[in-house]
Amino acid sequence: MAANTTTTKTTVIGLAKAASLPTRAYVTFLARNDDYVEGVVGLAKGLRKVKSKYPLVVAILPDVPGGHRRILVEQGCIVKEIEQVHLLENLPGNQTHFATADHVINYSKLRIWKFVEYSQMVYLNGDIQVFENIDDLFDKLDGKFYAVTDCFCEKTWSDIPQYRIGYCQQCPDKVQWSAKLGPKPPLYFNAGMFVFEPSLSVYDELLRKLEISPPTPFAEQDFLNMFFREIYEPLPPIYNLVLAMLWLKKPYEKREL
Repeated sequence: MAANTTTTKTTVIGLAKAASLPTRAYVTFLARNDDYVEGVVGLAKGLRKVKSKYPLVVAILPDVPGGHRRILVEQGCIVKEIEQVHLLENLPGNQTHFATADHVINYSKLRIWKFVEYSQMVYLNGDIQVFENIDDLFDKLDGKFYAVTDCFCEKTWSDIPQYRIGYCQQCPDKVQWSAKLGPKPPLYFNAGMFVFEPSLSVYDELLRKLEISPPTPFAEQDFLNMFFREIYEPLPPIYNLVLAMLWLKKPYEKREL
């Protein structure tokens, strides 16, 4: 019974108050029974500390235990259970295509496009720390997909030509892309944070495309880059300042966080 009462906070609010629910929200994703829930709690506290106007929705898989669900509800989160996205290539024991075995579960993040009770959402990984109010991201309601371009300077990217020649989207003037390598690659974003508009039609198309797309090392991040390539708009790096940018890029060396 406890698990059912914490599956979604909206079930205990009641229909009478449904109209007053915010049409914008932050959203994150949680799976399994591990300490990643602590990161989500930190995210919720960070959003409160910077006085965000919008709630945090946590999309959880069925394997998240009841105790973790109660913790999230106590932190003011709206907990919504989703089903895991399973594809033939994604079944246990057949994960050699991915950079790490954990990446395969991230395809389930695609379920958040079904949250159409919200007109706009900002996805944040559970390990993100929020230091300043970022509610201004919700001002970008124009049909685009917003995210921060990724950094190719970490060894996890060692198999791609960008890493091998030292080319990086964050410092494009440092190393020029050589025509000998073929067409210049399109901008590639980090899927740990993005601004999107939930849509059932987009959700259906995401799953349809996923069924015919081969698995790639960075799973849903590669897939989302392919899917939203034509409408992607870069955000300033400060909205998703990954450690590689902080440690390896001079513009961020002296920034106090």
